[in-house]
Amino acid sequence: MADMTATTMATYLPEQWSELVSVTYRSNVVLPGLMDRRWEPEIGVGEGDTVNVPTFTQNTSASKRSTFGTGASLTFDAVQETQTQILINQMAYKAFRMPVEMSLQKMKVYLPLLVSGVSEAIALKVDSELAGDDSNGLDALTSIGVDNEDITEDVLFTGEINLDDNSAPMTDRFLVVSPASRASLMKIEAFRNSLYGGAVGNLDGDKGPGYLGHTYTYDVITSNNLESGTSGKKNAMFQRECIAYCEQQSVRMAKGLNIADGLFDEVAGWMVYGHKLVKDTFGREIAGK
Repeated sequence: MADMTATTMATYLPEQWSELVSVTYRSNVVLPGLMDRRWEPEIGVGEGDTVNVPTFTQNTSASKRSTFGTGASLTFDAVQETQTQILINQMAYKAFRMPVEMSLQKMKVYLPLLVSGVSEAIALKVDSELAGDDSNGLDALTSIGVDNEDITEDVLFTGEINLDDNSAPMTDRFLVVSPASRASLMKIEAFRNSLYGGAVGNLDGDKGPGYLGHTYTYDVITSNNLESGTSGKKNAMFQRECIAYCEQQSVRMAKGLNIADGLFDEVAGWMVYGHKLVKDTFGREIAGK
């Protein structure tokens, strides 16, 4: 005697495709919102490819009259400033195409998902570049800490002392860490208590994705999109003025029909932008897990 099984009945066991879709969320995009974007309005569409930013050296000392109540000639300073150039010379894009007959037969939800994925993919590309660029990104900063080791409180203090010594403003300071490095930090009791002491049930929703809370003099943000080290991750502590970032054009979509290659429906999205390490003393890369 033989029984019918799922194997013998496979041809007559239909499969159903749900109209509901499971979307895999890939990453937290955090870095563009932490960069210095004050010059972005200067570089609109059709207005060139470079933003020339005049620098200003803040005075840190003054002279003193040698004898009070006695006139004497003054010493005048010859001030000579320089400029920083922010080049708008990057374009990130995402594109796909399909034969026209497939575009007629696809599920209705598929195209909206592809289009929304274009913006996310471009945002992730820019986020990764800001983290990993070794000339004008976080990876260009002087490194402290040890690769693939827990971040210690001493390392955090070293980064904070650097900001203080270089007169970085006390506002808009950020510590961006990987999920594993965030777990390392939670092993530090003082850090854990400081981070959550006034934030339980009251995290600021305006801070954006990845925001964990405020401790010492900086906001703590986690990202799973940071640059890899030899074995661990490259975290960073910096003040907003460290890196300038400009989008000349946010993500723009285009759709067309390609006849020459064989009748394809094509969709592409792109964004034009640039970034520049302006104040390298206003940040430190922190090696960790």
